[in-house]
Amino acid sequence: MTAHSQRGVALLTILLLVVSITVVAGAMLASQKIAIRRSGLLFDQNQLSQDINAGQQLAITMIRADDKLNDTDSEQDIWAQPLPPYLLANHSISIELRDEASRFNINNLYQNGAVDSNALAIFQRLLTQLNLESDIAIAILDYQDTDSDVYQDGGDESVVYSQQTSGSASKTLPNQALVSIDQLQEIRGVNAEVLAALRPYITTVPYYLPINVNTASPVLLAALIDGATSQQMQGLVDTRAKQALASIDDVWQLPMLSSLNNDQRKALTPLLAVDSQAFMALITATDSANLGQQRQRFATVLISKIATDASAAAGSNANNSTPNSNNENGNNKKAKEIKVVTQRLWAFRPNF
Repeated sequence: MTAHSQRGVALLTILLLVVSITVVAGAMLASQKIAIRRSGLLFDQNQLSQDINAGQQLAITMIRADDKLNDTDSEQDIWAQPLPPYLLANHSISIELRDEASRFNINNLYQNGAVDSNALAIFQRLLTQLNLESDIAIAILDYQDTDSDVYQDGGDESVVYSQQTSGSASKTLPNQALVSIDQLQEIRGVNAEVLAALRPYITTVPYYLPINVNTASPVLLAALIDGATSQQMQGLVDTRAKQALASIDDVWQLPMLSSLNNDQRKALTPLLAVDSQAFMALITATDSANLGQQRQRFATVLISKIATDASAAAGSNANNSTPNSNNENGNNKKAKEIKVVTQRLWAFRPNF
């Protein structure tokens, strides 16, 4: 082989090495860019998750602070007021709080293995107020109860409810409490239009939840009494706007409810309250670090506010004894346990 040929082979070898090194370097650079991008996204997602948790703690703090101020929950309270976004560097957190006791808890229909007939009657009247079929209440009850018969009918649930409006539900009902309003689409008689009409007035809290008369809508309040209208209940709304109702006894003094007899009041009392045992928080975490690439993450958080067993017992004992040094002013305020029950993350803003 001549010297000229050898130089050509060497040059070709060098060129191949350069091309190979260039390809490998390019692949490594691309891989590195992907890794950096992935790390950035994971960091941002982690930051948004931390923002959600921070918003959750802020919501709990607001409810606790308000609970120390009064024994009622009304639209004049701290938690009910608009809260400006909380800024954290290039992130912001927005919080909206809603009293779930301002709605009818459809899980009240079946509690502790028994049907609550008074709650069922209220729900049926609510459906009537909304110009919906009252039989929907029975279908929702049968969805929850543990037997296999249609309530007060005796028919086989698997036969009666075999034709579901959504077409997706099985012939066998789950016989368990609902965890989401959207599950109603699995129930006979509930389509998209019915669900849209019901959504503002109902909730699915996993424990028994009395209706807060200080925040409930006139439509729901009208469902408390047979024959009442939302226009009649507007008077109650106007009264509580000036000053929250301090006790259920105050409710019976209102003109629109004063005509109820003792039996009617006794039936309604367990279903009513002047405070709330559940709140829903909508938390929005926004990352605006990169202009034009704003990212948002949403979470709905159910927060319970329930008197502890110890405080409930103490309150009962205080009511049955003479005032002592700890209660000489008649202060029977019960300690409340305020905690998160459920958290659900959303990629988009949910109905709230």
